[in-house]
Amino acid sequence: MDFDVKSLMFLQVILEAALVLLLAFWLWRSRKKSEAGHGAGIPDNLRESIERFLAESEKIAETFQVTLKDQKDLTSSLILKLDRRLADYKELLAATEGAIREAENRLLKVGGEVNKAQYQAQYVEAGKANPAAPEVRAMVLRLAKKGLSVEDIAVKARLHRGEVELIIDLEHQFSV
Repeated sequence: MDFDVKSLMFLQVILEAALVLLLAFWLWRSRKKSEAGHGAGIPDNLRESIERFLAESEKIAETFQVTLKDQKDLTSSLILKLDRRLADYKELLAATEGAIREAENRLLKVGGEVNKAQYQAQYVEAGKANPAAPEVRAMVLRLAKKGLSVEDIAVKARLHRGEVELIIDLEHQFSV
């Protein structure tokens, strides 16, 4: 059987409580017998040892219960904090995704307004390739399939690292 820690601790508490009850019952019964004169009873040193054992067992059980409660409270607190952080991160992610979509729309709008000749001239002047050109895109994807790193592809294709990542990401999105 597969027990979790909580179940095992609960089982341990139950077993210790049963042991304490059995010892208490045995002690009580022994006292009754000795009071009734049915036997010699339990020797005093054994009785004292058992009583000390019972007292210590009760202290240990109480300490164990307090520790379990503290750990339960701590775990609950940590789970709540993690849930709050997760919710915060989800909000940030949603806001970031919205900002990215907005930026992409603006880029598409600006890109549509710039004519192709000016766009290509800017890249030729800067010594960079045109990432929108089909042959550049094909080269980036071919190099990525060969296992080259984004930095190596950017150098070979004469593109910025972000442009290479965008081409690869878009290919993954539209190929799925």
